[in-house]
Parts: sequence; C-alpha cells; structure tokens
Amino acid sequence: MHLYDPFIERDLPAIPAAVARYRAEHGSEETFKAVGRFAVLAYAPSQHAKHALLACLAAWDLRDDPCFDDVVTQCAVYAAESRQPWSEPPIMTPPAIDDAQRGDLDELLAAIDASDRLRGERWLAKRYEDDSFFADYFAAAAGDFEDLGHKLIVAAAARRLVPILGEQGKFATLRVGIWEMTAYRGDEHFEEEGVALDAGTLFARLVDTFAANRGDIIDAHALFLLDAAQQTEDERVIRRVRDFLTNVGQAISPVRGGNGQAGLPVLQPYKLARDYAECLKIHALARRRPELPVEAMLAAAHDNLERSHFDEMSYA
Repeated sequence: MHLYDPFIERDLPAIPAAVARYRAEHGSEETFKAVGRFAVLAYAPSQHAKHALLACLAAWDLRDDPCFDDVVTQCAVYAAESRQPWSEPPIMTPPAIDDAQRGDLDELLAAIDASDRLRGERWLAKRYEDDSFFADYFAAAAGDFEDLGHKLIVAAAARRLVPILGEQGKFATLRVGIWEMTAYRGDEHFEEEGVALDAGTLFARLVDTFAANRGDIIDAHALFLLDAAQQTEDERVIRRVRDFLTNVGQAISPVRGGNGQAGLPVLQPYKLARDYAECLKIHALARRRPELPVEAMLAAAHDNLERSHFDEMSYA
C-alpha cells in the first residue's frame, strides 16, 4: 500500500498504521515531509484544509519534542479528513505562460480583486523564481485582513515550507498563498493610521487578551498574524500588521502569573480538527518565541482545547 492510499480514500483508521510503516522505512523527518507535501496538494482555502497545512508547519517547529511523531500522524489524519474531493490529481507544475504574461504587483492585485485563481497562478509562474518575488507576494497578502488575516498567515507559512519540503515542489507550495488570496476579498483595503505599537508591547497585549478570553480562536489568530508578519522580514508588512492590530485590539489588564517553565501544560497528540489545531500552533509559537508569556499562552490554549468542538466535518 502506498502511503497516500488511505489519505486519498479518507480511510482514517488506516492512516496511523500507514504512517508508522513509512516512518520505519524512511525515518521521522522524511515522514514529516511526505505528510507536509500531501497537505500542500490537499490544500484548499476552507477552514479545516488551511489549518491542516498550518498544523504541519507547527509540527515541524516541535520536531525535537518527544510527541513529534505522534503529532505528525495526527497532521496526516487532519490533512486527509479535510481534503476536498478531487475530480483529478492536483497539478504540481506551473501553468504555461507566454512572454506577454505580466508579473507586476498590480497584476496580482487585479487577480485578487477579480477572485481569479488561475490568473493568480499565471502571475506566480511568471514571478516565483525572481529575487524580488516575496516583496510583492507579501504586499498583496497584506492588502486586507479578512478571515483573521489568513492571507498573510498562509503566505508566510508557504515561504517557510519551501526549504523544508524541497525546491521540487516550490511552485505548488507557494501556490497555496495565491489560492488563499484569490478565494475571498476584503470589503476595503486597510489604510494605516500610523499609530502602531512596537512588536514587544503588542505581543504582550495580545497575549493578555488571549489569556483573558480563555484562548478564544479569534484572539489566537491575532497572535498568529503578528508572528506571520515578523516571519516575512519585510518591514513594510510588519509595520502594516502592527498598525492593524493596534487599532483592532483592546487593552486588557494582564492576567498572567509569570513565565516560569515548571508545570507548563504538555502537548499530547489530539484530534487536530477539534480546535483547528490552535493548541498545537500555540505550542509551536511558544517554542519559537520563548520571550513571550509562555505560561499564560499555553494555559489559555489548553483551556480552549477542552471546550472546542470544530471537528464535525462535512464532505459535501
């Protein structure tokens, strides 16, 4: 049996054994890459499918954790169960383009405005090997912050995944950002007000809000959005996101009780669809940014996990 057979058939009970067999033959890292590549191919701008991909990236951040292998198995289950029905295998290669194909930022913005996914893919085919590609890719993704900022969150994740999953699938990996950008459109382009808090202050405020609201998923995505902006390493994008989050957030009195490491909640593998993989992603954020109030973040994420029930999916 090929690793992907139960994934494609959505035979969820068979996936853990298939992943375990593949891991025994190829090792943990190659197993992660195989699962991550499937998540890329199964990507759709639906809530569960996008979070399955983001969960894979979060799992990679925890690759030195004892639970890594089990979490990757849960990522495989999540990617398989959230996959939209395929009428034909997904295409890995860029579409054919001619010399007249435009590659400027305005062309991508026009594709987004028209919700034209194929036009966006042709733009990507023209530009994705250029040194200046990511400046326009991230600028377009930060045009509006609809759906909790997922355009930028997904685009930043795609860039991080390229060197992990390999250059051979670079176009397909970056394409997920284009699909997310062209799937929905904000009511209007966000206009900065020039009152952005610095990142440290803003992160602290967002964690306070997240903790006070017991790990609410909307507050979690404010943290993920600011983190994604910083991952772009693009100062214009970072400033823009800081401005947005400064204006939409509300100051809440701190509720955290320190940042000690003793007694922190331990991540146990769980059905990731239950909370859109929020708890996993918060653990990954805490691992990469230990300067944040980790204790409050993790406690709130685990609190939210206990109360979340997003795992009832429809495949219609």
